[in-house]
Amino acid sequence: MLDILYQNDEIVVVDKPAGLASQPGEAVGASVITLAEAELGFRPYPVHRLDKETAGCMILAKNKEAASRWSDLIATRTIRKVYWAVCSGEPETAVGHFDDVLKVNGRPLEAHTKYRRLAVYSFPISFTGATGTASAVNVSLLELELGTGRMHQIRRHLAMHGLPILGDDKYGDFALNRVLHKKKNLKHLLLWARELKLYDGTIIQSKMPEHFSLFLRDWPDWSRIEAWSCDGT
Repeated sequence: MLDILYQNDEIVVVDKPAGLASQPGEAVGASVITLAEAELGFRPYPVHRLDKETAGCMILAKNKEAASRWSDLIATRTIRKVYWAVCSGEPETAVGHFDDVLKVNGRPLEAHTKYRRLAVYSFPISFTGATGTASAVNVSLLELELGTGRMHQIRRHLAMHGLPILGDDKYGDFALNRVLHKKKNLKHLLLWARELKLYDGTIIQSKMPEHFSLFLRDWPDWSRIEAWSCDGT
């Protein structure tokens, strides 16, 4: 079953779990589309997609016309998409942006990602990396907003700036991921599509994924982070 966060005459917004594919495909079992079809009684159209390991808000359209209209709203940034991510390292500034060009299907395309640092934690874990062995690893909780919608944009931008998202099996720090999997049972990417801001001012928020809260609840700032996750920051 999928949690329905919002719906109107044209769309349904669901809370996608981590580990569930957005749509059917070869070698794909269940997906958001197939589960939504079983639950809603009709086959919806994906307005945008989330990576399999990303949890959070995903928009489905109730018909082709609505899918086209809402896809245009996404493309023109009339709808704002806000994410949270936990990454290795710490950005140099509390607020900033990444504008690195990203190649998509061999084509260089402009890409813009805003970020805000919410919290930093020195994670007490013995780890041997490129610079040697350390008894702790600095990790950061970031809020990010997309200015463009390139494939894997947030994951790629953060990795390019030495801030790979924890649990990222494509662009991440693989050695650190193995340690976190063993010692913290981290099995999913720590990237969460937390919030949508629609053109009419409606704000839709998804619930913090369980693997996110399990990872963050040891942080000194956990009580504030938990409140932010529900009420904004």
